[in-house]
Amino acid sequence: MPNKEEAALQYYYQTLHYVQRAMQYSGYKTSLELLATTLIISAYEMLDNSTNDWERHLEGVFLIQRSQTIHGESGGLHSAVWWAWLCQDIWAAFREKRKTLTFWVPQKPLSALLPHELATRSIYITAKVVSYCADAATEENILRRIDEAVSLRKMLDDWQRHLTIEFSPLPLGSSEHSSCFRPIWIRPSAFGKDETSTLQ
Repeated sequence: MPNKEEAALQYYYQTLHYVQRAMQYSGYKTSLELLATTLIISAYEMLDNSTNDWERHLEGVFLIQRSQTIHGESGGLHSAVWWAWLCQDIWAAFREKRKTLTFWVPQKPLSALLPHELATRSIYITAKVVSYCADAATEENILRRIDEAVSLRKMLDDWQRHLTIEFSPLPLGSSEHSSCFRPIWIRPSAFGKDETSTLQ
């Protein structure tokens, strides 16, 4: 395809036009198709670096999900879209130095989570950390900020204590090259990955 950027932009505007027309139908407003489509639109805007459009659509997906009580424990495609949306919102919040939009609090205890759910819980904790960092410390709120930091640290430590065998690094022989970061070999079979990979 010679003009990939032009084609991508054309599909983007066609999709926006389609969504605008489809919103006339009440069934579409609560459909999985709308959730998936708006998330794809915001992903395109993230890659295109169109900040204003991206922020607007991130907030739009948030409002759609909130109106339908969709969150990280909704199950199925609802949860998948929610977690993908949260990843985008974390990046936008980090870049814009703002709090993340979500106010959902997980209800499942860590002891009841499967490996994939433990992985997504780390995304939730990251969102809380980004929101914490968006607030500036002042003399008036310093004690509250300290309590929040202690609570976040406790949340992270608790999460780490519940990690399953899938998160354990494989033994690694002595490395010939010295490095300030020790390589960690992992094989996350629970996530469908067949090859052993190295994280550094």
